Formats: sequence, structure tokens, C-alpha cells
Amino acid sequence: MKDRVTRTVIPALFLIVGAFIFWDMYRSQTPPAHADHDHAMASLDAGGFLWIERTGGRERNLVGRPGKVLVLHWFDPVSTDGSEQAAAAAYARSVAGDPAIEVALVAVASSWQQVMGWAETAGVPPGLLHLDRDRRTGEIMGIRRLPETVVYDPAGRLAYQARGTADWGSHDLAARIGAAKAGVDEIG
Repeated sequence: MKDRVTRTVIPALFLIVGAFIFWDMYRSQTPPAHADHDHAMASLDAGGFLWIERTGGRERNLVGRPGKVLVLHWFDPVSTDGSEQAAAAAYARSVAGDPAIEVALVAVASSWQQVMGWAETAGVPPGLLHLDRDRRTGEIMGIRRLPETVVYDPAGRLAYQARGTADWGSHDLAARIGAAKAGVDEIG
């Protein structure tokens, strides 16, 4: 009996430990960083994982072809007055009917409670918000200072990057986002 238990339990333990190690390694993969450190990650379609949290705590992986223009606006809710994020939210509402554009506001904060309190004061709809708790994803993507906006084309290639504040009402930004629908060949 003891020999039978040993033959069953030990392989099962090895299988469980191996599955745990595989899952941990699988979830920790990240896409390669861009060689030019002055730009954000050149392509989201490079494999691996870039995790941010959606409203409600569900995770979202940014890696892959978004299939539409993906506008990611990274900000710190503690250090900003919220006017730029309110303008970004107004822009997101203006393109909400366009299935070829998605706008996501990514807060760098320690908790959803902090972000939601800020969002209510700033008038930003919670549905647009995402959270990068430890700023790891932003750092991997090449987000160096906040606020920062990056625009990826439908294939996941970097189309535009605005370091610092972005003028969400400007024709130039809207034109760059619109041009990204057609795809890009190189970093803009």
C-alpha cells in the first residue's frame, strides 16, 4: 500500500509544481523593449504580456494586434489637476461611435479607491479607466514621465507618442490618431 501511494503522490506533486512553474513563467513573459529608449515600445504584437487592470479589477493584456487604433494615456491622478484627463475623456466620447478607435486612460496609482475618488472629482467616466498599480507595465512600454500618450495602429505598431501633456482639442492630435487607422511603417 505504501509503495502504491508513493508511486501516485510523488508524480502528482511533481506535476502540480511543474504546472505552477510553467504558469508563473508564462504569465511573466514580456515583449522586448525598443532599442531606441527615447520611444515607447515599437510594437505591441511582439508576444508576452503587458498587464493593466480594467475597472472592477479584471486584467487586460495590451500585447497583440489591437485591431483598431489604441490610444493609451498614462497619468498620475495624484499629481495632476485632471483637466487633461477630462479632455481625453471628452475626446474618447467624441470617437465612441468609431469602432476603429479605442481610448484608454491608464492611472499609475496604488489602488482603485484612489483612482475612483479622483475620477469622480475630475468628471472622468470609470469605463475609460485602467490601472497600472506598480508602474511596471508603463516602464516596460517606455513610458518615462507622466502624463504621456501613445498611439498604436491596428497592427500594434507605435504611430505617435506625446511626452507630457497632450492637446486633446487640437487638430494635429486628432489627425495623427486618424492617420494611424491606415497603419504605419515606422515610429512617428
